[in-house]
Amino acid sequence: MCPTTDEDDDRFTPIAPIHSKFHLGMRQGFNRIVPGSLAKIGAPEWLPVLEAWWRLYDGLEVYVGPLIDHRVMGSQKLRDLIAEGGQVTAERLAAEFAGMRHTHYTARRFHDLQFSWNPLSETFECFAEGERDDARLAIVGAQLVEVKELLHPNPARDALESWLLSRLRSTQSTQL
Repeated sequence: MCPTTDEDDDRFTPIAPIHSKFHLGMRQGFNRIVPGSLAKIGAPEWLPVLEAWWRLYDGLEVYVGPLIDHRVMGSQKLRDLIAEGGQVTAERLAAEFAGMRHTHYTARRFHDLQFSWNPLSETFECFAEGERDDARLAIVGAQLVEVKELLHPNPARDALESWLLSRLRSTQSTQL
């Protein structure tokens, strides 16, 4: 749940994002293969970690399109690791996910001067101040935001890897 404010003065009329049934179908299909893919690489304990990770970025795909959809690309990354064969360590998984293209984005609200979105402190959905509609791949009621691609992950790659690994350790300790 996102924190709410009573200040609606700065709200812009949201522009409805382009809805693609193909993108939605692709996303749902790839999302279904994740548990099996994790089991095949011997890392089923990563499922809640990846779900929490992907939730940080949910909504970004509305702005950057299906080719950079973090859930689709993450699912494909798991399939690539299966095809490579061999052991996949927790550190390798964290490095693979922290370096993916969706981590190279930041955003700003149009009334803000600086790009300030940090996924480790605020989900994209909350940053855009809207509500997620998974059935249409939309953020309903969102403020207008501008998304910018960076050369490097944002925040730094080591911070992203640390987040993933600490979430994994936390998940593993609660399962004991």
